Amino acid sequence: MNYPEFIPPVETRDDVPAEQVADIIEGRTTPLLMKGALAHWPLVQAAKSGALADYLASFDQGRPLVVFRADAEAQGRIFYNEAMDGFNFTRGTGQLVPTLREIEAQAPGEDCCYVGSTPIDHHLPGLREQNDLELAGRQPLVSMWFGNRTRIAAHFDLPENLACVVAGRRRFTLFPPEQVANLYPGPLDFNPAGQAISMVDFYAPDFERFPRYREALAAATVAEMSPGDLLFVPSMWWHQVEGLDDLNMLVNYWWRSTPTWTGLPHDAMLHALLSIGTLPEAQRQAWGQLFEHFVVHREEAVAHIPPERRGVLGEVDREMAVQLKKLLIEKLQRMP
Repeated sequence: MNYPEFIPPVETRDDVPAEQVADIIEGRTTPLLMKGALAHWPLVQAAKSGALADYLASFDQGRPLVVFRADAEAQGRIFYNEAMDGFNFTRGTGQLVPTLREIEAQAPGEDCCYVGSTPIDHHLPGLREQNDLELAGRQPLVSMWFGNRTRIAAHFDLPENLACVVAGRRRFTLFPPEQVANLYPGPLDFNPAGQAISMVDFYAPDFERFPRYREALAAATVAEMSPGDLLFVPSMWWHQVEGLDDLNMLVNYWWRSTPTWTGLPHDAMLHALLSIGTLPEAQRQAWGQLFEHFVVHREEAVAHIPPERRGVLGEVDREMAVQLKKLLIEKLQRMP
């Protein structure tokens, strides 16, 4: 499988010390690769010396985690089965260090083994005392991912994301949010890991079925990552992630730019699919204009209304959020 040569590299810096990362990404809305920013981590050093499993064993609590397994014929691609009524992998359970050692012992080209987002503090308490990133008041969820040569289809995440390569090489192919239609997303409610994924096989794209995918590729950038490298992935950017070596490990820092009490945009979209998606096209278009006006361009939409008279169109604080949720619950419960 050959990677397309025409995809340009993401913006890259090789002069970012770890203590400056928080300031550099503040307010940023495009990806940034910071080479070697975390090369000093003992975790990275242990991986480079071939002692990753031994190092993690000193923190491992032996708690069960979810392990994805796929046959060699999947070529590392975590995806649907042919009929799209299931997946091309199985979910099982395992323990962290034994699973790592299993991957280390595998021969190249054998079955795919992959562990997705797994909370570090739950499985490896104390690890972050020696391997952490100060993010200036943010309260991130910190998770780990590891496996062999795997491919995770392009998807997006709501939180801001700092991806730290610990072991092996990783490749992120990034697409801006406006490329959503050209990436041909699959189902919202049935997918491998909770987020809709691109249905296009990156290494064997069917341009007859997915003709607009060429436009997505034209807008793509790539981050080729080695141990110690750090990649900032802004909220809602689509990203395909590949493990390029026989053992790969990644640490992620996730955080939201808004309080959790504001709720999840995905829930609002599900409600919109029910109440707006079922309308005739002309009415859907009209509601699209209303959403564009009142939600997307909310500051402009209320500029002519005195602040004290804006009601739900005004600033949403925690008290307002409680009132809005109560109102929504009442309305949903009254639905026939």
